[in-house]
Amino acid sequence: MLYFLQSIDQFGVEQKLQIPPINPTQKSALGGLITLALYGVSLGYFLFQFIDWQTNNKLPKITSLYQQIDANQTIVQSGVFIEISYFQKLNNQIDPFNPKQLIFNPILQLVPNDWDQLQNLTLRFDQEQLESGKIVNKFFIDSVEIIKSPPTQSQISSREYQLFLGYCRQDQLMKGHQCADEATKNQFYDQENYFQVQLYIEQFNPKTKQFTKVPKFFIFDMMPGSLFQNQFTLQAGELELDDGFFLPKNTKYSYLSDVQTLQTTYDWAYSKKVYGEELISLLYFTLDSIKLVNNVEYPKISEILADTGSIISWILSISFLVSKYNENICQQKAQREIISMYYHDFTDFQINKNWLSKITSVNFKGREYDTQKSEEILNKLNQIAIEKMNYLNLQNEVAKLQLIIQEHLGLQQIKKYLETKCKLEHLFDKLGIPEKNIQSTNQILPSDNQYIRNQQQQLSSETDILQQKEFSLDQEFDERIYLLVSKNIRKLQSSSPQNQENQDSSQNLNINLKVINLEQSQSQSQSYLK
Repeated sequence: MLYFLQSIDQFGVEQKLQIPPINPTQKSALGGLITLALYGVSLGYFLFQFIDWQTNNKLPKITSLYQQIDANQTIVQSGVFIEISYFQKLNNQIDPFNPKQLIFNPILQLVPNDWDQLQNLTLRFDQEQLESGKIVNKFFIDSVEIIKSPPTQSQISSREYQLFLGYCRQDQLMKGHQCADEATKNQFYDQENYFQVQLYIEQFNPKTKQFTKVPKFFIFDMMPGSLFQNQFTLQAGELELDDGFFLPKNTKYSYLSDVQTLQTTYDWAYSKKVYGEELISLLYFTLDSIKLVNNVEYPKISEILADTGSIISWILSISFLVSKYNENICQQKAQREIISMYYHDFTDFQINKNWLSKITSVNFKGREYDTQKSEEILNKLNQIAIEKMNYLNLQNEVAKLQLIIQEHLGLQQIKKYLETKCKLEHLFDKLGIPEKNIQSTNQILPSDNQYIRNQQQQLSSETDILQQKEFSLDQEFDERIYLLVSKNIRKLQSSSPQNQENQDSSQNLNINLKVINLEQSQSQSQSYLK
């Protein structure tokens, strides 16, 4: 089981040799500056994309499809549905909808399945004053519910509306309204007359994720002796909204998406025969058997991350140049270290180069050398150093050293050295056993000053013993392990911050121990004298 778990581990770490042992990864200040710049630009771009997405500035994917309406398709229009008023661009003196001189009184009826059960509904009347000071009289139809079923359904249910625009009658007046006299009616027909119908449909705003009402204007003629029958075919709309953050989140809405009109003209004889009175206009509102289905899908966080990630990947591709820069620094540093192993004064040479890596001057202890000859020498040294860093070359040199040692020492002597084993136990037995100072309890204590001098001598002797142990420990390691370790690596390890902190802490600990022992000895002597 343990082997199986190890075999499927996806977080294994490759073992690597550290060259050099301190800061094994070559880094530079230029690389750090470019890193801050690149990651800062990447973070800023991500925040910009995220905020732009949260404010719905990312356009959603919208697909539209026409389908047949469902059984009992219902459209509920809350608020103002229709406004009816005299055409506002006409500057005529007589307004047929003036409540004090009402010529035409609109009547709204609800049309159910059974036409014998027509129901009259009350309209809302209001007056609006324009900036010019003109008063506009308006009739409103509010909060309607329209229902219709497909023609293929066996049981058809419907709920429709019709609005009559006929002459004013006293029994149909609203409270506070008065019918106009005959003189006003005759004067009204002497002018050009139109009335307007403002019908509100709904449109989905993808930025606010809300429906907004959009007015649609229709202008109709008002002529004596003619009946204008206008059929308003309302189109139902369904919206399937998916605005989930990470997973799909679907919400359905029904609304009034559009309207179409069909006008037919009749005379007053037809109007009296069918409707029993002379009508100027008839508005009939019904629902279309075809509906519009819109699917709106907003981008999810995964799409934003994918889009942002592709741009950030392109931005971070600039890091290739910085990697090459650090690689060049690392190679030059390793070449200098290798050359210094063979020529120890190489670090004392002052070699200046221009931005094209061309040698401009070579100086050693105040002496200037020819740049052309110096460049030839240094190029050859660098070439040899590169060959020295090759792994196959290292194996070749080790093999040759093995042959040389075998030729001079012999095979049996080499085997003898290889079979030699050193135990760590001997080193701990030699240097790791604490020394115990056993003093007799019946010993006569000396005087105060003599006791303090004895304690000081004892502390100095203990210090000498510790120093001797440390020297022996370093000597033991030099003989066993550190014999062939490079001196430059030792310097790097001794100058590392962690080793420096360990040395400082050990020195402080020794000093504190000495002070504590001295204080304890003084306190014991004082108690003895008392």
